Amino acid sequence: MFAKPVNIIKNIISARKFLAIFLVGNFILLGVNEAEAKKTTAITAQAGYAVDSGRKKVLFSRNPKMKFYPASTVKLLTALVVLDNMQLKDSVRVSGRASSVTPTKAGLTRGAYYSVSELLKVLLATSANDAGVALAESLSGSQGRFALLMNKKARALGCRNSNFANPTGLPDKRQVTTAYDLYLITRAAFNDPFIASVMRQKNVTIAGSDRKSITLRNHNKLLWRMTEPCVLGKTGYTRSAGHCYAGLAIYDDGRVIVVILKSRNPYTDIRNILKKRPK
Repeated sequence: MFAKPVNIIKNIISARKFLAIFLVGNFILLGVNEAEAKKTTAITAQAGYAVDSGRKKVLFSRNPKMKFYPASTVKLLTALVVLDNMQLKDSVRVSGRASSVTPTKAGLTRGAYYSVSELLKVLLATSANDAGVALAESLSGSQGRFALLMNKKARALGCRNSNFANPTGLPDKRQVTTAYDLYLITRAAFNDPFIASVMRQKNVTIAGSDRKSITLRNHNKLLWRMTEPCVLGKTGYTRSAGHCYAGLAIYDDGRVIVVILKSRNPYTDIRNILKKRPK
């Protein structure tokens, strides 16, 4: 017996409904998956540059030659200049100008003496502006003259689109860099054993000639939040610069230099950039 035409039509309609529901469901699921993928890989930084040093592969590049304010990431360059021209055991007197600088500072005592080593520790790990000014004044007499050394060092490292105006990263319209230039500075900084050792420390303690002990916590939260890779880094933030980060990710089988500028979510951005490294 042949099926009635009415039943055939009903079966066709039911099949079409099932197919439509199936396709719509898959499109919805696909849309959710794509949205989730975008959410996990979204990077908010307006500029960035990351290189797998061992494999010599660029993992991330966004506006690498566009100029931005660097905030406290400039302290890596400050440290390089100091290490080129001073000894770690050298003694530095803290001026009234240095002790009163704001906003982030270690609380150095005016008139007290500290070693270059101690000042670099709080400069790098805790972004102490008073330490940066004290070092600059001791070496060059003023922040302005110290900036000349910063620019000379930057050019020697290959930076072509940067200008530095102070050792702290505090707002100055003349002070700009690019993600690529900051990558060059960061690479040089983390090749220095002293800088790398300081950036590994979760807490630093120093004491000056006044014998007042100062203990401060490293500003780099990734030291606590990530273990594989271990991420060492210099943070930075001002309202005009946004969040900035210049760091080194250390893997069992390699290293990645990673830099971001003008970010809204710096630590999430760093994680998402590092996910681009093949396992």
